[in-house]
Amino acid sequence: MPNSLEQFRVSIRADSEPQLRQRLKNSQASAKYAEHALILKRELDTRYPGWDEPKTHRSGSRRTIARFQGEEQKFETARAAYIWLVERFATVNPKLFTDIRWETTGYVGVGRRKGAAGAARNYFARTPAKLFRRTPTLADNSSNYHRLTNGWYVNLNLNTRENFEILCRFAAVSKLTHEVDWIGRYLTPLSHSTTPDSAYCWQMRRCENSISFLGRRLVPESV
Repeated sequence: MPNSLEQFRVSIRADSEPQLRQRLKNSQASAKYAEHALILKRELDTRYPGWDEPKTHRSGSRRTIARFQGEEQKFETARAAYIWLVERFATVNPKLFTDIRWETTGYVGVGRRKGAAGAARNYFARTPAKLFRRTPTLADNSSNYHRLTNGWYVNLNLNTRENFEILCRFAAVSKLTHEVDWIGRYLTPLSHSTTPDSAYCWQMRRCENSISFLGRRLVPESV
């Protein structure tokens, strides 16, 4: 392996998902390479969201029920339910996209993994390219994003837990309460996973009190 951790980070950037998986497996086999394993996992999380989630039936879709302020819909996929909820959140709180502030838009829309050049990806942006700063080729595939009614783009290259976390953050700044104003729940039972519950969303709302600590200072051109 390369001598320094930074050299190692550079050396894996061109690796494919199977190569990264194999490297991770090799690193996890020895405590000596624990830090390398952590770097590899972060690389996989960034470039291949959901890589470690077991696949569900056939296409991996999950039938989902979504409810927003008395309106309820059933969807064949969790992705479709996520888009439906985001559209309704955006209607309730349009200022998130028109009054760009780091403590609101940045809190909801900027990705967690950041480097010297900013977040590796964004959850919401004005263009597809700005959703995928570190992996711009993802913007070439329209299945990785969706254009909202307000003209902004939402990142769809995420796993369901990340989607739920984003909804919780959006709800927190919009003063919407999970299980009261909105809900998203799988209809297809999964043996390996359960839908995040209200306790988890409550935990996410606690982050609202620590926004300044997160240091997600957003400038208009970030999104």
